Amino acid sequence: MNKKVFPGITARTLPGIVGAKLVLSLSTALFGALVLAGCAHQETSHEHVPAQSNVPSPLNDLGTDAANGNGGASSAIDAHATDALDAMGEYLRTLRAFEVDADTATDVVLDNGQNAALLRHTVLKVKRPNRLRADITGNGNVRGIVYDGRRFTIYNQQKGFYARHDAPPTLDGLVHDLADNWHIETPLADLFYWGNGKPDDQAISAAQIIGVEKVDTRSCTHYAYRQSGADWELWIETGRRPLPCKMIITDTSQTSRPRHEVTYHWKLNPVFAPSTFVFRARAGARQIELKPADRSPYEEAE
Repeated sequence: MNKKVFPGITARTLPGIVGAKLVLSLSTALFGALVLAGCAHQETSHEHVPAQSNVPSPLNDLGTDAANGNGGASSAIDAHATDALDAMGEYLRTLRAFEVDADTATDVVLDNGQNAALLRHTVLKVKRPNRLRADITGNGNVRGIVYDGRRFTIYNQQKGFYARHDAPPTLDGLVHDLADNWHIETPLADLFYWGNGKPDDQAISAAQIIGVEKVDTRSCTHYAYRQSGADWELWIETGRRPLPCKMIITDTSQTSRPRHEVTYHWKLNPVFAPSTFVFRARAGARQIELKPADRSPYEEAE
C-alpha cells in the first residue's frame, strides 16, 4: 500500500520560527486528528437545516472573535507568544544533560485520503556537547541511533542490521550532518534547534496565548501559531523551567490536514553510565554500509 508520510517541518521548509528552527522527525510525530461532527439527519423540508453537534465547542472559551475566526488576537502576532519561544529556546540550550520520554504519533495519508496515525515511543538521552542515544519503539520494532562524539550508529532490530559512520564532534553538527547528507531526521531534533537560529518575525503570521492548561500533572501555557502551510500549537511548562510539554502540528497544505504530535516528559541532570552511549550489536546482527539517501524520508514511501 502506498502512503504519503506527513512531511513534517524542517529547517529547510520553514526557516526561522522566531528565534527557533523547528525540525521534526518521522519518529517524533503524533496523533491523528479526531473530528467531532454532528450526526447527519434526513431533511424533512426544502429548507436546509445544518446538522447540530452535542459536543460543546472548545473555542467558546476563546471569546466571540476567536471562535468566529475574526479579528482580535486570532489574526495578530502577540509578542508574549513569540517571546515564549525565545525563552524556551534559551533555557533548552542551558541543559547539559537530560532525558526525554516522548509519546508520539505521525499521520500518514492513505491512498483513499484517510489519515492513519503511526504511534511511537522515543527515549532520548543527551549529554552535551557530544553524546546522544535515542531508542524508538513502535510497530513491534526497536530502532534508534547512538552517538559517541566520533561516529554515529543507526540500528534496526527487526531487520537485524546496523550501520556506522564518522560524525562531527558536536551534537549540533550531528543533527545538521544527518539531515543534510543522509536525509535522516534526528529523533526529537526540535530540541536542538529551538533558540539556535536567527529571529524571523515574518515566518509567523499569527501567534496567540490560549491559556494555562494541564498536560498530565503539569501546568502549561498553551500557545497557537500559524505559518504558511502549517498551524502549530505548543504547551510550555509554567514556572522557572520553560520546558515544552506538548506540541501539535497540522499540515494545512494537504486536504486531509494530517497532524504531528508529541508529548514530552523530562528528567533533568541525570547521571548516565559511560556504556549508555556505546552501541553493542545484538547476536546475529549484521553491519551494512550506509549510503547517502537520494530522497527525503518525507517523500512517497512504499
